Amino acid sequence: YDDQGHGTHCAGITAGTGAPTYQFVGVAPQAQLVGVKVLDEGGSGSFATVMAGMEWTVDKRHEFNIRAASMSLGGFGLIEWTSSEEESVNRMANKMVRSGVALFIAAGNSAISATIGTPGSAEDVITVGALDKDTAIASYSSQGPTEEGRIKPNLAFVGSSVNAPEANSGDGYVAYSGTSMATPGAAGLAALMYQANPDLSPFDIRNIMQETSTYRECHYMLANEPCPEDIVPKNRQNNVYGHGHVEGPAALLEAANYVYSLSEGLNLSLQTNSSTDNKVHLSGGESFAINVDGGAVKIQWRTWDMRDNWMDHQDFEAGQKNVEISHSMLVDRLQYLPGNEIEGNQTLMIRAINGEEASTNLVVHLFVTGSEKFVPEQDGGLLPGFSSSLVMISLLGAATLASGSPRTTKKTLEDSEFLQTSGARDSN
Repeated sequence: YDDQGHGTHCAGITAGTGAPTYQFVGVAPQAQLVGVKVLDEGGSGSFATVMAGMEWTVDKRHEFNIRAASMSLGGFGLIEWTSSEEESVNRMANKMVRSGVALFIAAGNSAISATIGTPGSAEDVITVGALDKDTAIASYSSQGPTEEGRIKPNLAFVGSSVNAPEANSGDGYVAYSGTSMATPGAAGLAALMYQANPDLSPFDIRNIMQETSTYRECHYMLANEPCPEDIVPKNRQNNVYGHGHVEGPAALLEAANYVYSLSEGLNLSLQTNSSTDNKVHLSGGESFAINVDGGAVKIQWRTWDMRDNWMDHQDFEAGQKNVEISHSMLVDRLQYLPGNEIEGNQTLMIRAINGEEASTNLVVHLFVTGSEKFVPEQDGGLLPGFSSSLVMISLLGAATLASGSPRTTKKTLEDSEFLQTSGARDSN
């Protein structure tokens, strides 16, 4: 629940559907969100509570398939908290990244240099500054370096006058500005990148976004004075824009081409009709079918679980026009993923391969009822002890750690939103 309002707005930036008018659609509108509340209704809290939420995210990352997280919160110059506590938060942030969660953190809204604090100062996280609509750095966006001397932010994303859902308004929308708004937008892009290529690591996500960004020379806000980095311009990270402003299409295309080259000729489509809930329903002994166009040599599939890997479809032969995936194949696959409940929501990804080229990933959302393989008797009946199953298909997920308010006082953790993402579909 969101008793402050900040979390609702941030969540909508990542994964809002835009309903009812569909004018203000989130970056990854079919992402799934998991809320983790770490601050109170006033947007305040302690580092201990924030770390507990971060630890919970690491512990639950397989259960909810959390692939990315957005935290629009932070602290700077908080005299009542010791440096050891700040260092503990940074260590926890690095732990999240190394456990497989791409972590995006707001730079802050302090407007001047050397004001990026915990946890945006952590080494492995993606610290996000805010841009105006014209892609110039926003006047309020905090700048590096950090207390440890690290160059931050990593990237800059649009964060000014961003329209997203307004809490407790029914279907209303409102425009807010801040690095809190920029950060969930960048996390939404990561969700799309994971859908394009689920094999990417958090460090791959960071590197791709940095390498495809448009470099901007830095300058300081108040007198628009040049930075020392601009004396001899270099195309490298600076303390205002980081590596530059994010280019979503370029980052997404690079993610899709990271292992295989993306083929426009290879195409997969779902042949089996979906039900009214937009999911394919399968019972034990049944399969769903996929159309294959473009001369695929092999078909690969995997679950969306971050521990899974691509597997060749053993029954597919080069040149076939269709292929099926059965309930029994799914059960065989899922039973080897520790802690993964076979029953419930599942998501599959399927791709066609020909040489060094691959199709875009076909995403199929499943809900499985029944965890045993269907084994027919000679007369076609069910063996005792086996149950039929229901499979529904569901899409890549995103998650949100929620609630809070922008950086306002020394006793208030900045902004307050934790956004976790597992993947998503097209953005508008």
